[in-house]
Amino acid sequence: MVFMSNYFDKNLIQGIYNSNEFKGWLLSRRWSGLSLVSNLEFNISIDYYKIIANRIFLTIIKIEGHEFSKTYFLPLIYYEKIENILEPTEKTRENIIKLTENTFSKKMAITIENEQKVITLNLLEAEFCLYFWKHMLFDSNISEKFPSMNLELTLYTKQFEDEINMKKVQNLIEAGLYTDRYEFSIQQLGKGNTTNILFLLSISNRRNPNQKPISYVLKSYKDYSVSLEPSTLFVLVKNKFPNAPKIYGTIKVQEKETIGIIENVPNIGNLGDIYWSEINTMINNVFKNVNDNYSLYSDKANISKLIKENCTETLKVSTEIGDYIKNLHAFLIIPEQAEYNSESVESSVYLKDYTEKLNAIISELLNYMTQQPESAFFNLPKISSILIDIKDIIERFRAEFEKSKITIQPVHQDLHMEQILYNKIDNQYNFYFIDFEGDPQLSLEEKKGKFPVEKDLASFLRALSYIKFNTLLKFIENKIIRKGRYEVPEEILYNLYFRRAARPLNKVLDIVLDVLNTWEIKLMGKILKNLNLSYILITYFYIERALHELNYEILFRPHKIIVPVLGLKEIVDKS
Repeated sequence: MVFMSNYFDKNLIQGIYNSNEFKGWLLSRRWSGLSLVSNLEFNISIDYYKIIANRIFLTIIKIEGHEFSKTYFLPLIYYEKIENILEPTEKTRENIIKLTENTFSKKMAITIENEQKVITLNLLEAEFCLYFWKHMLFDSNISEKFPSMNLELTLYTKQFEDEINMKKVQNLIEAGLYTDRYEFSIQQLGKGNTTNILFLLSISNRRNPNQKPISYVLKSYKDYSVSLEPSTLFVLVKNKFPNAPKIYGTIKVQEKETIGIIENVPNIGNLGDIYWSEINTMINNVFKNVNDNYSLYSDKANISKLIKENCTETLKVSTEIGDYIKNLHAFLIIPEQAEYNSESVESSVYLKDYTEKLNAIISELLNYMTQQPESAFFNLPKISSILIDIKDIIERFRAEFEKSKITIQPVHQDLHMEQILYNKIDNQYNFYFIDFEGDPQLSLEEKKGKFPVEKDLASFLRALSYIKFNTLLKFIENKIIRKGRYEVPEEILYNLYFRRAARPLNKVLDIVLDVLNTWEIKLMGKILKNLNLSYILITYFYIERALHELNYEILFRPHKIIVPVLGLKEIVDKS
C-alpha cells in the first residue's frame, strides 16, 4: 500500500508550514503563545522531521519573527478521511467535530508518479488521537528504531519500591510487548486552555475484563526546551513525597523531554472549586434581594458567624493546606545535589535585585499604558498612580527588611489553586500538587533558580483575591446592574473604590464587599498560621504576581484589569 505521506519530504512540509493558511492556524493554537503577533511576518523552519507509522509527522519547528524566537514540539497526523485514523471508541459525533476543528486543511497540487494531482491536505494535532499514542508508546517495531531517529523512550522502574507503582510501570511495558491483549482509550483533560496538552490514557486487559483499567496522564510539552517537571517529579519520588503524581516515563526528542507519562492521582477537582463554590453559594443565598435590610452584617461578629456557617469546607481546607505546602517545600530539597539544595543569600543584594526587577516591570507597564489611546480604561490617572505608589512601597519594604540572610530553595513557582487537586474520603481531605513547570513568566534560566518559599504562598494568596473580586463582579452583574441601562460590572466596581460621587447608591454592595474582605482575611490567617514566614517577602512576590496578572489582562482581557489593579490598590491602602 502506498501512503500519500511518502510524497511529503521535509522541504515540502516546511513550505506548507510557511503558508499564510498554516501560520493563521498556528496563531489559533493556545500553546503557540502567538496570539499577540499582529501579522504573519514570521518564518517557520523545521529543526527535526521524521515520518512515523506512515501518517505521523514528528516535527520540531522554530518560529522566528521580529524580536522573538520560539521552538515547539509539533507532532501532526496526516489523513484523507478522519475515520481512517480513529479507533471505534473515538468515532463519536462530538469527538469527530472536535478533531475536525483542530485540523489544518489546505488544497494543494502534488506530483504522484509523474502525474500532478490536487489533494486536500489534512493535518491534525497528533496528541488528540490514540493512533499517535499507540504508535509512540506501544509499537515495538517503531520504538526499536527510536535510537536511529534520535528518540528515547524511558520507563522508570527502579525508583519505585511499592507494589502499586511498580505494577503501573510494568503494565506500560506489557502493553507495549503484547498490544493485542490490551484495549486503549484517551480523553482530553482540562478545558484546552493550557500551554501543554493533557490526556488521560486508560489501559484495560482484554483477558481480565473484571480488572479495573489503569489510567495515566499523558503530557505533551509543546515548548521545546529543557523541561523542569520530569526532574522535579523525580526528586519528589526519590524523597517519597506522597502528595504529587509519580512520573513513570518520558519520551525525548534530541535529548529533550517532549512527552511525560505521569500518575493519574485520584481527585474530585481542584482546590479552587471549593473556594469558588462556597463563597458564591453563600453570597447568592444570603443577599437574594438587594433592597432588603442587611444591616446586621455591619457587625463583624455576625459576618464571622455567616462565614463559619456557610464556608465550612473552605475553612477546613484553608486550615490544612499550609502544612501541605510546607511539606512540599521540605521534600523538594536534596542536600547533596546543588540544584536541589537550600542556601542562604545576602538579603540586601537579593532584595536590591528583586526591587530593580519589579521596578522594571512597572516601568514597562506604565510605558505601554501611556502609549495606548487615552480612552483606554487602564489609562486612567488613578490606575497609573497606584503603580507609582507600589514603587515607593517596594523601596520602603526593602529598607525595612531586618534579616541579613534570606533562605532560597527549589519551589513550585506557580502555585495557584488549579495546581492543587483534592480528594476526599470519610470527611478527610488529601491534596496533590501538579504542574511543576515553573513560573510561566520566567525564562528557562530563571525557572532553574531558587526562591524564598514565600513566592509560593504569595501566588496562592493571589488566588483568594481573584475569587473575591470575581465573586463581587458576578454579584454586581446579577443583582446591581439595572435593566435597560448600559452598565458594566467592572465600571461599577471601579466607582466603588475610586469615585466616591459615582458610587452605587445601593448599600448592599458595601456590605457584600465587607463580607468578602472578612472572608479573605480570615482564610489568609488560617493558611499562613504556624508557617513563620516573612510578611515583607510575601508582599514582594504578591506584588510581582499582581503585576504579571495586570500585564496579562491588559493584553488579553482589558475589561478584567480591575481585578489585579484592586489587588495592588489594597497593598497601597494597607501600607
